[in-house]
Amino acid sequence: MQELKVDQKELEKRVKHVVSLSKEIPWYVRKYKELGIYPDKIRNPQDLLKAYEKGLYTTPENLPELVYYKHPEAKGPFYTSGTAIGRPKEIWLNPDDEKRIISQSIKVFQIGFNKNDRILNCAPREPAISGYAITLGLKSLGYDFYFFPAQDRSKDPKKFIEKLKEYSPTAIFGSTGFLFELPLLLESFGVDKKEIMLQRVNVGGESSSIERRKKISRELNDAMVYDHYPTTENLYIGSEINPFSDEHWIIYPEVLLFLTKESGEISEGEVGDVVVTNLYEIGAKPYTILMNYKIGDWARCVERLPNGVVTCISDINRFAASMHGAKLYPTDIEKSIELLENYRSTLTGKYLLIDFKTIPRKVINELIQQGIELDEEYLTKLRNDSMTYKNWDRKPEVEIRVESKHSKVNDKEKLIKELKEKLYFINLPVKITVEEMLDAKLFLELSNPGELYKGFKKLIKSPKTTYIMV
Repeated sequence: MQELKVDQKELEKRVKHVVSLSKEIPWYVRKYKELGIYPDKIRNPQDLLKAYEKGLYTTPENLPELVYYKHPEAKGPFYTSGTAIGRPKEIWLNPDDEKRIISQSIKVFQIGFNKNDRILNCAPREPAISGYAITLGLKSLGYDFYFFPAQDRSKDPKKFIEKLKEYSPTAIFGSTGFLFELPLLLESFGVDKKEIMLQRVNVGGESSSIERRKKISRELNDAMVYDHYPTTENLYIGSEINPFSDEHWIIYPEVLLFLTKESGEISEGEVGDVVVTNLYEIGAKPYTILMNYKIGDWARCVERLPNGVVTCISDINRFAASMHGAKLYPTDIEKSIELLENYRSTLTGKYLLIDFKTIPRKVINELIQQGIELDEEYLTKLRNDSMTYKNWDRKPEVEIRVESKHSKVNDKEKLIKELKEKLYFINLPVKITVEEMLDAKLFLELSNPGELYKGFKKLIKSPKTTYIMV
């Protein structure tokens, strides 16, 4: 059953408009010529999907070449908060981009807020885009809100708690990681969570499990928790209409989404690559044209139309450690922590997935033990040093760090063993690859409070970091 109505005629008009704009961008012109595609023949979503299958798609690396209209009043630059090592993606917003954000906000806020809510926006300010975009939508639509940026909260948590008690919000918007930590923050300042009468919690900005969102609800007075799927490049892509359903309905007609795989289209129930096209009202001149944008995320198809347009997705994952065919997702770790019956209270719930893609774990650990904080420049030198790889069998190596609430933990080995058992129960392919095929190595570590990112602090690009690759 479609929760959000999809107007096919409106989609067709918007697809034609975006294609007409793309004909003025040299990158697309070259691509059309290389692939033998006539842009005027792309008249609807199905034509756009066929063009994708011929090779017409964009990636984050193409962003600098996809600029359409550098409006003098454009806002930016904004940067993505990606957690893997790499160059950040730069995004600008001109007035027509902002109109699209407001149009998306109307649908998203109707899901997660009541019109009479007092809303606390805890997303980060610039150079992240989320705080700006949420504030833009709330202000334009006349909501009662207060913006307390994530950066300010981290610098002065006491001031944040004071504002929280003073403003007494009924709804809140922030990253999943922050809302998961909020009960601990309240406890550290002696605040009874019952004093904070949140009724609606809106989370997003990172992949999260249903179990984690349910725990947020339990620890915040059974508040309704709505999960949203936004990205810097596309803003709101989808939202959970029904909390904890893990069914994210796509925001139409501002977003056109396909799920794809190498062999072609996917069926309902299958997992595929997320491919997004930003759609605009006729006449709009956005800063960037994103057509068939392969962002690097995966999701499961819940519902799709006969023309390939996907209307609902679940199991969204943004990062994965590849282990010879098996994929280990950060959400697998969250689920494992929540399943720990005897030791769950021992952990803060924070974790870090480290994918030793190019440099052996042994080398990295030796450097950290020497007190070295790794940065990208230093890692680049290591990658260029052939001696780094001496005696390395080149098997994928992955480490999971989970943070303890206390510096001394009884039954540490039992905790790690039980966590690994839960993880293997959730992700059997990883168990087979590591324990039976011996094609990869998995290490689980328990870190002391505050030491989760030890050795990697210079690589951490965002407070919501759960995955890094070295």
